[in-house]
Amino acid sequence: MYARSILHPGKRDPSIPCPNVRFSSVRAAEADVYIRNPPSRIIPIKPVDKLLCIGIPSINRTTESFLSSTIATLSDTLTPEERASIRIVVLLADKSPSEHFAYGQDWLEPLVDEVLLYGEPPLGSTIYRRIPLDLKEGNIRGDGRVENMRLDHSALVEACRQQEYPYFALVEDDIVTMRDWFPRFKKGLTYVEQKTKDTSREWIYLRLFYSEILMGWNNEEWLAYSKVICLVYTAVLIVFLVGRKYVRIGVSTAVTPHTQRYLAALIFGLWLPALIALYFLSGRLFTGRLNPFSLSTLHGAREMPHYGCCAQGLVLPQRHLEDFQALLRDPPYNFPGDMILEDYAEARGLVKWALEPSVFQHVGFKESSDGTRRAEVWNFGFERQYKK
Repeated sequence: MYARSILHPGKRDPSIPCPNVRFSSVRAAEADVYIRNPPSRIIPIKPVDKLLCIGIPSINRTTESFLSSTIATLSDTLTPEERASIRIVVLLADKSPSEHFAYGQDWLEPLVDEVLLYGEPPLGSTIYRRIPLDLKEGNIRGDGRVENMRLDHSALVEACRQQEYPYFALVEDDIVTMRDWFPRFKKGLTYVEQKTKDTSREWIYLRLFYSEILMGWNNEEWLAYSKVICLVYTAVLIVFLVGRKYVRIGVSTAVTPHTQRYLAALIFGLWLPALIALYFLSGRLFTGRLNPFSLSTLHGAREMPHYGCCAQGLVLPQRHLEDFQALLRDPPYNFPGDMILEDYAEARGLVKWALEPSVFQHVGFKESSDGTRRAEVWNFGFERQYKK
């Protein structure tokens, strides 16, 4: 198992180097081709029910922009019926929106349904809409990064609430998607809603992306790990004692007491600690995928009560949007919206879900928020889905 995790880098934890990032690169290249010649929107003959309103906040970045890849990969594989069930709303969140690289671009209007901005829209556009910068009456917006980010997100929540879609997705502008992200999303959503009905446990969000970097072994869970190690030692000890009794009864002349003591020393002092160490070295994600009883792949979604990150793709049901919007807009602005949403869910006992595997990938070799240093591969499950 350990050798497999070393020899196959796509199947191991993100903390181990040399990742395979080919699928995200392929999707980014496909997005570049798609964006150069965006197709005309095909309207289905029969009416299609609303399902998902996607809100994408975007600011003009100083290093590299990903918005076009995000919008392209969200759209390029959808059928006309699937596209008709989705509304895509983009917020160009610069205070001077004309400085944003996407402002007035020919590719933007065919691919999205609405563009929000804090300034004047381009002449002749039908999808741009100006909204007030100070979204909350009597509350002048400050210059803090977290405050502006939360207020930007709240503007998208409000825009989608007004359209009365059953679900809202907050999607950051630095992702690419799987080709079949939408069918996988609907499959996972169906499972989540069915589990909610069966268990009467309400859910707060469904993650379309999560970072595997934070899903490894965690120091704060050392006690749980210790208990498992003790159980393993106990089970092996029981098997050893039963086996030794059998040896004494059946083949007592063949195995001397000295040999039995030597064997016990090897098992409990060398082999078992080595196996436990190799198990932990293989990584939590890799060993978790060896679980034959895991149903997350079958159903497309699993509970993720802890360590879920980040806000690249969060789907919330309409019934929670009013409270979520209030959380985003009400001061103090000490923490980002996804962090205060975690506290909100914990306080109310709401279930947190994630698609498995992740259908979004936080893209690029360059981080979009902290300059040009090389970034980690955020989700290996996404990269393993590559098919030519």
